[in-house]
Amino acid sequence: MQKSDYSYKELYNKWEKFINGGNDVSHLRKEIGQSWLKCRQLNVNPFKKPPLLSESEIIKLINANRYLIDVVSPFIKLITDLTMETNFIFVLNDNKGNVLDVRGDKEVVQMAKKSNFEIGANRSESAGTNAISIAISTGKPIQLGGPEHYNVNFHQWTCTSAPIHDTKGKLIGVLTLSGHFSLKHKHTLGMVVSLAKAIEKELSFKEKIFNKEKPINNFQRYNFTFEDIIGNSESIMSAIEMAKIVSKTDTRIVVEGESGTGKEMFVQAIHNASSFREGPFVAVNCGAIPDQLIESELFGYEEGSFTGAKKGGKQGKFELANGGTLFLDEINSMSADMQVKLLRVLQQNEITRVGGIDPIKVKVRVIAASNEPLENLVEQDDFRRDLFYRLGIIVIEVPPLRDRKEDIPELFSYLLKKICDRLGLKAMDFDHTILTYLKSYQWPGNIRELENYIERAVVLAQRKTITVEHFPKKIIQKTVFQDSEELSTLEVVERQSIKQALDTFEGNISKASKMLGITRKTLYKKIKDYNLEKVGIG
Repeated sequence: MQKSDYSYKELYNKWEKFINGGNDVSHLRKEIGQSWLKCRQLNVNPFKKPPLLSESEIIKLINANRYLIDVVSPFIKLITDLTMETNFIFVLNDNKGNVLDVRGDKEVVQMAKKSNFEIGANRSESAGTNAISIAISTGKPIQLGGPEHYNVNFHQWTCTSAPIHDTKGKLIGVLTLSGHFSLKHKHTLGMVVSLAKAIEKELSFKEKIFNKEKPINNFQRYNFTFEDIIGNSESIMSAIEMAKIVSKTDTRIVVEGESGTGKEMFVQAIHNASSFREGPFVAVNCGAIPDQLIESELFGYEEGSFTGAKKGGKQGKFELANGGTLFLDEINSMSADMQVKLLRVLQQNEITRVGGIDPIKVKVRVIAASNEPLENLVEQDDFRRDLFYRLGIIVIEVPPLRDRKEDIPELFSYLLKKICDRLGLKAMDFDHTILTYLKSYQWPGNIRELENYIERAVVLAQRKTITVEHFPKKIIQKTVFQDSEELSTLEVVERQSIKQALDTFEGNISKASKMLGITRKTLYKKIKDYNLEKVGIG
């Protein structure tokens, strides 16, 4: 029996024998077996939940890893959008196994907290064998599930981890996709590894751009203007026009739109067209900061306000944005307690640092963004009505890509050039029939998803002409099948799908059968059955 073929029950029985004094680890992969033995040497308690860091320790941890968190954040947003309702979470750890960020399905996030799998937890070997600890010790990706974990509190999980290295090959973090053991799938490993490689590429790119290896300044210039927003569709032009009007005032604004639609680009454009443009632009992702840190992050803290507090205290984002714009992204994720504190600041235009007494006056234009309609959340009692009215004097809705498909050709050309420039490649040719398929897809991840798939195509094309084959199969299938949805019989649907696949690949049997998910032999039979021999076959 292969080591991957054991059932959960068999794995559990072997784990139980080992925990009770046995020495057999022959059923485990080498690196997992070695880790079990090391855990025994370290006297790791296989029944105890790993401890969590204190609030002050979490603050220091987040600040120490701010650069990594900021670089990884856009990638995690994309994947959580694409894996929505799949019962998985993404987790980011530093190179010591400390959890820096947890994103994904809300129910799974809550389930993870029951085993102390949250920000401030540690998943080094001291917590018991797990995918993160092995990725750290070996520097290699791994998938691990169920009773392969040394700690019984992790047995319900399947975890796939990939290390993240800097440009010198030094381990700086680990990326993990986790879900229930029953959801284990071998293809998950490839996805996580690809994402880790993309993050490493982004780190390399930032290092070249800023010509240094240290974290970049959090308050670099934000240069997007309205001219940078691509598209001429009615929906996007309407949003741009409203944004231009409100940019001339100091009115508070809420920008709403699905993840990946380009909300921050709108916010930057508003800032750069406003009277606040000479002041700082400070962005805060409310969804990326733990509840226990958000108050000190926004309002700052005084020296001695908690153990580990910085000498002399620290300015919060409101103070840093004084005279400029404060962008509160994912405001919909803010806790009820924090909403009350934010409301008070907006009413009084002053903040009080954590541990402080004296109020500090601030003049800041606050622009909030939400990936859910705040008014709907108000009706569901998930967002304060009074805070919504304070924030959303004007609400700008950024349309999803599926509602502005006429902009896709222009977006495609713009993003293709941007990606080629970033990768140091000459402008690449592409088959223009690609645009037909892209315009037929629904784009749940919006422009961010489009950009991701274009970069994928650029890499796979290897400097040759980009074709439809370089895009995910699901994009082709959506186009092939959508015209058949209203046809009356399965035979008609199947015939039409086969014909369109053959047309797409100009009669190439290998490519068409691969896209349809059937064998060449079956496709030949179907062609004969449906009298499709006249379609050009290569």
